[in-house]
Parts: sequence; C-alpha cells; structure tokens
Amino acid sequence: MFELKDVALLYETRKQALAALKSTTLKIDWGEEIGIYGPSGSGKSSLLFIMSTLKEPSRGEVKYDGKEITALTPSAKAELRRKEFGFVFQEHFLINHLTVRENVLLPASDKKNARKRLEEIVGFLGLGELQKRFPFELSLGQSQRVAIARALINNPRVVFADEPTASLDRDNGQKVVKLLRSYCKKNSATLIMVSHSPEIIEGFGRRFKVENGQVSEVTANV
Repeated sequence: MFELKDVALLYETRKQALAALKSTTLKIDWGEEIGIYGPSGSGKSSLLFIMSTLKEPSRGEVKYDGKEITALTPSAKAELRRKEFGFVFQEHFLINHLTVRENVLLPASDKKNARKRLEEIVGFLGLGELQKRFPFELSLGQSQRVAIARALINNPRVVFADEPTASLDRDNGQKVVKLLRSYCKKNSATLIMVSHSPEIIEGFGRRFKVENGQVSEVTANV
C-alpha cells in the first residue's frame, strides 16, 4: 500500500542542511496498525506528514496503492486526501460556531450519503446526544471524539493520527486509541499513529522508533 524509498526531509540553514528525517525505506500493507514513537522533534510527525502528502520530501519516492504520489499536483494531492485519508491531530481544530453535527459533516464529499453515515459514526463514538452542542460546550475527550468522527465521515482507507492523545488524560487517551483501532479493524483500514510514548501504541501490529530523524522498526515489545 505505502512504499517509501530513500525518503528524506531536509531543512536548509545558512550554515548547513538539517535532517528532520533521514533516508527511510519501508513498506506498509493494507489493514496494518502502525505505531510510530519518539521524543519531540525526532522526525516522527515528518514521516506521517510525508506519507499523507501534507509535506513534500526533499528526496526519495513515496508510492500509495502502487502510484507515485510525490509527483502529484497540489489539487490531486488534496483530492487524494479527501477521498482516501482521515486525519486526527493533537488539537481537535473544531469550528466553534458550528454544532457537533455540522463539524462532522463539514469535510463530507457526498453530503447525502454522509448524513446516513453520520448516525452510524456518532453511535459508534457515543456522540448521539451531543450532535446539537457546540465545541465550547464539550470536554476535551468529547471534542477529540468529534474530531475522530469528522476524520471518519468519508470512510477513509487510511487513518493518520498525529499524537491524538497528547492533550487527554490517561483514560480518555486509551478510549481514543481503542476507538481508532476498532474502526480500522472493522473496516479493514490502515491506522498510522504517532505518539511520544511507546505505551500508547503497545499492542500495535508494527512499531517504529524515530530518533534524530532515523527510523527503525521495533521487533520486541516496547
């Protein structure tokens, strides 16, 4: 599904080029649970952003479903993200003047079918009684679940989660991870999650450690 060959991300300074992500080659198959962990600034989010086309690598090749995606036009990348990918970030980025229902439906590509799917998603996430509320009326845990619902409204084949539990307490963080894993397992979707803590991704099918821009797969329990 994803195939990265010699992918790197460099930032040029006046004195030297700094590597946010060093030469990385890896493959990810459909339906896998991928956990990526490492300290702040290690390059783990850079890896996720490159795979999801939110950042352009300095060099290397990224293939998705057999197609090279780094060469796509900006509009083609946006279309790919809209149709294939779902995103959950540390910050929920909800729009305060829209209700929960309106926030979830905002990115929907097919409004008619999305309204039918909405009930399934909010039921799955336990948001049924919150649809008419506004974000400022929600707890952090509820807000993150709304953000997850928004990420899943288009039935993505890949879910990218960038530190989705960082602003939550332990219990709510575990609930978020469980919900994301349950959706992906039920729908045979691929989950790619970034975390600063290896405990968050314990039990994932594959785990990668990123340190100083270097990516290495962890074969033993973390």
